[in-house]
Amino acid sequence: MQYAGEYNILECKLVTTSGVEFDLFNIVSDIVIFESIHDHSITGNIAFKDTTNITKVGPIIGEEKLKLKIATPQEKPTDETIINYTKNPLNIYKIATEERVNEKVLMPRLFFTSQEVYHNATTRVSRSYSDTCSNIVSKILRDEQYLRSKKKLTVEETIGLKRFVIPNMKPFKAIEMMCKQSNSKNYKSSPTYFFYETTKGFHFRSIDGLCSEDAAFAYQETVPDRLPDGTSKDPIASMQNIESYQILSPRDTIKNTASGAFCSELVRHDLFNKVVTTTNYDYNAQFNNDTHLDKFPMASASTDKYTNKTLFNHYTAKRFVTTTSSGLSHEDDAVTSGNYPYQDDNAPFILQRRASRMRFLEDAITLNITVPGNTSIQAGDVVEIDIERNSTLTEKERDKIYSGKYLITAIRHNFNQSADEPRHVINMTVVRDSVGESYYNSSIDYENKGTSETIVL
Repeated sequence: MQYAGEYNILECKLVTTSGVEFDLFNIVSDIVIFESIHDHSITGNIAFKDTTNITKVGPIIGEEKLKLKIATPQEKPTDETIINYTKNPLNIYKIATEERVNEKVLMPRLFFTSQEVYHNATTRVSRSYSDTCSNIVSKILRDEQYLRSKKKLTVEETIGLKRFVIPNMKPFKAIEMMCKQSNSKNYKSSPTYFFYETTKGFHFRSIDGLCSEDAAFAYQETVPDRLPDGTSKDPIASMQNIESYQILSPRDTIKNTASGAFCSELVRHDLFNKVVTTTNYDYNAQFNNDTHLDKFPMASASTDKYTNKTLFNHYTAKRFVTTTSSGLSHEDDAVTSGNYPYQDDNAPFILQRRASRMRFLEDAITLNITVPGNTSIQAGDVVEIDIERNSTLTEKERDKIYSGKYLITAIRHNFNQSADEPRHVINMTVVRDSVGESYYNSSIDYENKGTSETIVL
C-alpha cells in the first residue's frame, strides 16, 4: 500500500440485456456504495466517461447487471476483506441525467442495488411457517419462489418455536415481522433484531450480538503517520486517521420518556383465561441484562426532589396494551410439558425491551466521521474511536464521553477514480448507547417558587 485510501478495481463490467459485456475499468469516474443496518439491501451508483457511446450502442435501459470487484491492497485477500459482486452481480435500476464532460464525452450515472430488491418487488409470501424465527428468515431468503439469494447469510440463532401465517406480504416485510418476534438464543433472549445487507452478505443479528463483537478497527483524531526516517507517511498508520468528524446530539429526555425508552407499562389481556396482567419495564434495572458497548447507562438515576422518582419509575408515561390467547412462553419445554408446542406473541419478553433498546439506538451518542477507505469495514462492525478532549477542566487527553467503542450503523463508500491518486474514502455514522463512567446520581436541589395565582377571565 502506497497511501491511505488506495484501492484496486479488479473488475468492473456492465452486462446488457443483449448479453454484451462492456468493460468499464478504464473509463470509471467514481463509484458510491451505501450500506446500513436499517436497510435490507445495499444501494449505490457508478459514473463513467462514455467515450464510445455505450449508452446508445448497448443500449443502457436500466435493466443491466454490474459485475464489480474492489479491494484495498492486502497480502491475502478474502471474501471478508474485499467487495465482490462478480458471483452475484448488482442490478442497474435507474439512469440519471447524463453530465456533459466536453463536446464528445458524456458522463452517465447508473444506480444499482442487489438482485434481492428486484425479487422482493416481484414476489409475495403467502404461506404458513412452523419453526424458529431465524430458520424462517433463512428459508424466505433462500426460497426460489421468493428472494432466491445465494449470498452469505450471518444468522444469530433465535429461541422459541413459532407458527406464523404470512398473509400475502413482500418477503422483506415478512422478515421484518420475524425481527419483531425474535429472541436471541445466545444473548439473554435479546429481542433487538435487525435484518440488513452489507458488501459481505446478509445479516440477521441482534444489537446485543453486534455489541459483543471485538473492535474491527481503531480510529484516532490524530495519528503520527511518519515512517521512522521521518520523511514519508506511513500508509498503515494513516488508515487510522479521522479526517473529520461531527458530533450529533439527538438526546431528548421528553421524547425518550414518552416512547418508553426509560420505562413503560405493558397491559396484557389473555382472552382464553380471562386474565389481565401488568408488566413494568425499568431500563436501569434491565441494563446489565443487555449487552452494551460500555459499562454504564446513558441516563442518571438521580431522584426528583418533589416526586422522589427517577426517570425509570414513571411506568405509565408509556403504556402498551396487547391481547393474547395463551400458549407457551419462551421458557416452556414443549416436549416435556405436552402442551401446545407453539409460542404465543411473547410480548412481555419482546415489546418493552425492544422499544427501549431501539429508542436508545436512535438517541445514542452519535458521530459522523470521515476516514480513509478500507474494503474490510462494513455496517454492523464495532470500531474503537479516540477523540481528544476539548475541555480545560480536566488533565485527561482522551475525551471520556466521546471516546470508546462505537457501532457502525451506516457507511458510504466513495471510490474516486478521477483524482490524480484514485482514493477510497468512507463516511460513516457510528453510535454508542452507553458510557464508560457513570453519571452523577445525586438529586438536583431546586425550589419552585411563585404565588400559584389563577386569573379567571
